[in-house]
Amino acid sequence: MNTAGEVSIRPRQAGGCTIAGLTGRLDGRSYGELRDGLIRLTLDQPRALIAEVDGLEITSEPALTVFSAVRTRTNSWPGVPVLLVARDRERRAMITASAVHRFVPLHSCVEAAVGAVAEPPSRRRRSTGFPPVAASSHAARRFTRETCRGWNIGHRQEDALGVATELVENAVTHAGSPLELRLELRDGRLTIAVRDEDPRPAVLRQQPGGALSGYGLQVIAALSDTWGCAPAPGGKIVWAVLRVGPRHLAPFRVR
Repeated sequence: MNTAGEVSIRPRQAGGCTIAGLTGRLDGRSYGELRDGLIRLTLDQPRALIAEVDGLEITSEPALTVFSAVRTRTNSWPGVPVLLVARDRERRAMITASAVHRFVPLHSCVEAAVGAVAEPPSRRRRSTGFPPVAASSHAARRFTRETCRGWNIGHRQEDALGVATELVENAVTHAGSPLELRLELRDGRLTIAVRDEDPRPAVLRQQPGGALSGYGLQVIAALSDTWGCAPAPGGKIVWAVLRVGPRHLAPFRVR
């Protein structure tokens, strides 16, 4: 059981989906921890994240935006759909009348929600670990280059190398912990992600006068289509997505 402020999250599995049973009071105090707790449940990339909300005391309609916030944060990566389940008629009516219903589907039972989840696109994944030393950026470049060649996406190789280098160097510099580099190819998009043991989020900050700080993140933002930072158990994951286009992908091989 994960405790998010005054909201408890009890995850279980059904049909390849993660079902999050929620109980407690959803308000301004618990909003952020609930959001982060639900995001963590998507990192293992289940078919979908389904939140059961009948046990929640929802203090206001704006508090429901926590679910659309999770959907927005996970849409590009890890690409896990988010659904809601409410059996109570009054609860369903409240959600249906809210803006959240336009972004997060609502179902009356878990079985219906699981049945509504489409099969996810095929994914290719490769990952490797590195120590927090300067030489890890060179090893990360080698790993990324080999992966791009093996996946036949050499036309984005230089951008991928730049992103991987900056992500790893940022983790070495600011986290100083062992790290994991993960590459994923899904639906014509290459995701490059680095996980470290520092829970502080990666933020591209604007200093007085308009100057941006965090040079590595500027490079990542410039080279990628989108990037973000997600809380992970014991740390965080910083990720970036590059579009590679379906015409360039090598065929999948059955192993």
